[in-house]
Amino acid sequence: MGRASRVRAAGRAERTSNGGLLFREPHPADEAALVELLGRVEFIRPETGVELAHAVAYRRRLDPSCGVRAAWVAERRRGEVVGVLAAAPPLGWIGSIKTLSPGHRSYIAQHIVEAEALSVGPEARGRGLGHRMIETAAAHYAGLGYRLMLGTTTTPSLAPYYRRAGFTVLAPGEGIAVADPLGMVLHRPADPHVVQMWKPLHREVAVVDRRTPDGTPLRLLTGVLVPPADAPKVVRQDDGSLTISDGGVRQTIDAQTAALMKRMYLTPVTEEEVRAGAPEALRYGMEPVLAARLRKVSGRSLSDLMGRPRGAGAAAGRS
Repeated sequence: MGRASRVRAAGRAERTSNGGLLFREPHPADEAALVELLGRVEFIRPETGVELAHAVAYRRRLDPSCGVRAAWVAERRRGEVVGVLAAAPPLGWIGSIKTLSPGHRSYIAQHIVEAEALSVGPEARGRGLGHRMIETAAAHYAGLGYRLMLGTTTTPSLAPYYRRAGFTVLAPGEGIAVADPLGMVLHRPADPHVVQMWKPLHREVAVVDRRTPDGTPLRLLTGVLVPPADAPKVVRQDDGSLTISDGGVRQTIDAQTAALMKRMYLTPVTEEEVRAGAPEALRYGMEPVLAARLRKVSGRSLSDLMGRPRGAGAAAGRS
């Protein structure tokens, strides 16, 4: 698999019943064995295997805002490392979506993980070791609240192997589309020779068939990105008004404003419109896509609607 954390250990060592193998966290002493194992993986950059082996061996953690990186090695009784799986959020893809705020990127990195690399030595193949390592990683990340595991390969003949491991394997060059609570679709494209795959980590993850505005069929993953458990609760009343409860505080929004909010949420905006207003949106602490919809519905800028950004006056006074 190709490249892509709330910080938490990768899990206690677990001795399996197949061949007396031990699944455990990597140690610095494993680096040479990991370089050899990861040298068998086809990365886009040849040096990636060595870099990843070092990061795995020394258990390099990510900043908590970037999600969780974890890895496991499979060890024989005599201490020989014969398998490795490394996983982390797909930060390269997430960071490439320029229409998202830093906070929203962090939110995605807490829900989607990628199997960066899986490698099993020739002497340990044919016993289901790779599948068990995938299930170990899937259970770990599901326990952290992640809902989707991604993977890539440049070897289409491995598709049956990954299907048996619970992945939905796409055609070479086929992209992945994930529904976002803000009403966006997050597209992860693939080069023509790259095979993408995904594995659900939560029972609510599902695929729905949609069409893009130009009529192109779209297979959309839903149930992946969901509001946190402590998100405000919104209840629509019979008169059309909304009651919002957040941390013991209740607020009522009248029916006219609620209708405007619904219209805003349903208003389509182009990526160009989102990008054009992103700097202003971030000054107001708003998601760029929501700010673009608000400007389009109202026909006014954020400064016209909301006045100066909070803290702008103090900043001007210090300049």
